[in-house]
Amino acid sequence: MAEIDRDDTHALPKGAIKTRTVVIGLVVGIPLSLLFLWLAVRGVAFDEVWGAITSANVAYVALAALFLIGIIAFQGLRWRALMGDDAPLPRRTYIALSYFGNGVSNVIPGRPGDVVRGVWLSRIARLPVARGLASVGVDRAFDVLTLVILLLVCLPFVAHPDWLLTLAITGAVIAIAVLVVLTAAWWYSHRSERGKSWIATADEGSWLSRQAAGLVRGMATMNHLWQVAEVVAWSFATWGSFTIGTWLLTESLGEGVSLGGALFVTAVIGLGAAIPSSPGQIGTVQWLAVVSLAVLGVGKADALAFSVLMQAVTLIPITLAAPFIAWWLVTHQGSAAERAARAETTSH
Repeated sequence: MAEIDRDDTHALPKGAIKTRTVVIGLVVGIPLSLLFLWLAVRGVAFDEVWGAITSANVAYVALAALFLIGIIAFQGLRWRALMGDDAPLPRRTYIALSYFGNGVSNVIPGRPGDVVRGVWLSRIARLPVARGLASVGVDRAFDVLTLVILLLVCLPFVAHPDWLLTLAITGAVIAIAVLVVLTAAWWYSHRSERGKSWIATADEGSWLSRQAAGLVRGMATMNHLWQVAEVVAWSFATWGSFTIGTWLLTESLGEGVSLGGALFVTAVIGLGAAIPSSPGQIGTVQWLAVVSLAVLGVGKADALAFSVLMQAVTLIPITLAAPFIAWWLVTHQGSAAERAARAETTSH
């Protein structure tokens, strides 16, 4: 593992959540979420929505919660597989960071949770900050790639409103761009002699040089085909779990949506999550649920009930657990990082 200086090691939690990120979330995300919420609820009878929520099968809802909350654990395991030997921390650390990041995004505009978990990983694993953030970007890129594949698989079996075709085309273009960038970063890091030489000597350069090398190296952490296969497997496990949770929620409302239909809803909500939104994506999820379930013939009231249940069983427990996860990370992982830093200083 590359040696880094004191500034890189202690770059985290302090200042990790930039004011600019929060302002963008307030100025862009909240107005968009309010617009989507208005589009989702206009013309709906709220007594019907409440009636659907209160009559939902509690057992199905509880079981759905396990699958919907469980996806973050799968994402944490994927992140660990993606980092490989670059940051060989325990799996529980990656899972805890993933849950904490989601908890932060649930309460702060601008969805800064991914930035926080990337910077915190950099501190714990003693990596350049850019490398930790790049790993988060690659982690999220695999979500996009997986969801685009799932959406394209579902397209032949559902109606094709204009918005869906636009989403599919946009998603495919983004997926291709992501693949090109990741492939180029991998080739430059592992096959280009110039790239390998630059990365190997970056630690001796300026702070900017170290961060730039960390960014490129962070996008090319996978060195073996088995590592790629593991990351892909965890990606499909993540969204497979979400699909089952989605199906169980629709079953709790008595809608009878098929697993294929649930897969389609998963792809739409997952890809739509990239839209800037309010904390917890309130409003955005309501609109995505309404438009995707409408394609499957589900009424607006039941679709809104579905979205409220989905957010209730995920946002509430994850947000409440976030402070305890932060305490565990600070007291256990933080102290471990400090001990490692002191041991390395002593050895030199």
